[in-house]
Amino acid sequence: MAKTLPKRSEVPREQTWDLESLFSTPDDWEAAYQRLEAQLPTFERYAGRLAESADVLLEYLQHYETLAPQYDKLYSYAERAFDVDTTDQTAGARVSRARSLYARFAAANAFARPELTALAPERFQAFVEQAPALARYQRFYDEIQRSKPHVRSAEVEAVMAQASEVFAAPYGIYTVLANADLKFADARTRSGRRVPVAQGNIDALLSSPDRALRKSAWESYADAYLAHENTFAEIMATKVKASVLRARVHRFNSVLEAALHPSNLPTAVYHNVIEACNRHIGLWHRYWDARRRALKLDKMEVCDIFAPLAKPPRVPYKQAVRWIVEGLRPLGKTYAETVRAGLTRERWVDVYPNVGKRDGAYSAGTYGTKPFIFMSYDEHGLSGLSTLAHEIGHSMHTLLSWQNQPYVYADYTIFAAEVASNCNQALVRAHLLTLNRGREFEIAVVQEAMDNFHRYLFLMPILAQFEHWMHTTVEQGGALTASAMSAKLVELFRNGYGEAVALDERRVGVTWMQFVHFFADYYVWQYASGISAANAIADMILSNIPDAAERYLAFLKAGSSLDPLEALRLAGVDMTQPEPLDRAFSVLERFIARFEQLTA
Repeated sequence: MAKTLPKRSEVPREQTWDLESLFSTPDDWEAAYQRLEAQLPTFERYAGRLAESADVLLEYLQHYETLAPQYDKLYSYAERAFDVDTTDQTAGARVSRARSLYARFAAANAFARPELTALAPERFQAFVEQAPALARYQRFYDEIQRSKPHVRSAEVEAVMAQASEVFAAPYGIYTVLANADLKFADARTRSGRRVPVAQGNIDALLSSPDRALRKSAWESYADAYLAHENTFAEIMATKVKASVLRARVHRFNSVLEAALHPSNLPTAVYHNVIEACNRHIGLWHRYWDARRRALKLDKMEVCDIFAPLAKPPRVPYKQAVRWIVEGLRPLGKTYAETVRAGLTRERWVDVYPNVGKRDGAYSAGTYGTKPFIFMSYDEHGLSGLSTLAHEIGHSMHTLLSWQNQPYVYADYTIFAAEVASNCNQALVRAHLLTLNRGREFEIAVVQEAMDNFHRYLFLMPILAQFEHWMHTTVEQGGALTASAMSAKLVELFRNGYGEAVALDERRVGVTWMQFVHFFADYYVWQYASGISAANAIADMILSNIPDAAERYLAFLKAGSSLDPLEALRLAGVDMTQPEPLDRAFSVLERFIARFEQLTA
């Protein structure tokens, strides 16, 4: 009889994240919602007055810093509760209400950016002299001035803020369709046993040693998306059009330029990353051929990419926590023990899959609270451990930023985010390779490394090129259709897989439908930049370069108090140069060579 996933109500409390630390009950959430809603009119007293005096400006900024974290906490609770049970319509309604509140919160503050943009630098400096507490907002003000060419009138900004809920609609529709409404046919094992397919277990099924199970699960998963391909295409086309509209309203030349602006990154950085990934694509052709030989196949299929080449080690969650903590000890006792507490008694993690739990993994949270890690842990193999190490890297980056920066600088950009997660994985992986647990375990570790590099230096650059194609197509007046989108992605994958992998074009073509990442403009390319910087930093730490760990921790603590390129320079990495990317591909090549030796 096929094993079924538990209902959310059946999951033991210790395996769930501690949402009660945000609000003890939904009623408490409701009361906090109403209190914040009642506070929205208080912003009116500042409208039109920010240039009036230092005291008024300081009072507004402090008032904003008091209320904004309250909204963040409301939204975090609502989204966290919905993500673990997308069939819960009450939880879904809370998310919708939180988004509506955000639109009104943003509209209530829409006057601020245009007024601060208009505030002359010399007047702001005079205000700082009159009210020294304003000094901490210097970078905040400087960033607003940098954005001055892209800030519209208060009326236009208010309209755009009010429209944010509509702009977010494609993401909401996608989430419900992909996680609540898609129906997957059961997969079948070699012996004919039926196995349920769900968002929460598809990764485990694709790494099964049973090729019949892998293939039927992969086909089932793709076919569910294929059945709704035109709906997904319309959702994505609407999202891209919304992104193009936002970019044009704010006077950017492209969505790419708009997406990189918050990080103060030149578009050349993006193109350099993509160019490097394409320049080194031959390494992937070498790996696919080595994997084909190891699997004794004439042609690999996409369902074989994660096939185990040795018996996957069983790694229960508690064992994963121990190895992660041990692997992170080079970052210091305080860092490692904070990780241990978060992964165990403090319940940062929602650990296992359940009915209605959405797909994927992430770290999230809000200023002044715990970080929260969403995942569906699988103890068969090292993928669960790897994902956990990755997400706790995000969580520690978040926590250290919160602890060392005021709210206004406590966040950090995506460009910086993927460094912390990948550095954790690199450090933990290095520890696993010192355990001397035999050839099969070493193969498993090397395969985990290759799976990670596959995601960040193969899959994500391909998706990044696809995303860029989507945006430029719409920017140039073209249309996005399901057939055109899938054909473009097949073309990119054919270049990446080379001759060793046979393509089921219809099913490979729907891969774009399976990544929620597209709803954050130009997110995916930063996985490649992140893994590159992360491996450079991990190599310095493991090589015992003096102060390497301390410099890395300084980067984690910086939040957005520095541009991400400058923050990374604190850690000894210059992402304006080709060296980090070339180093990452050198590390990849060493793992491929090790893979070839182990599987010969």
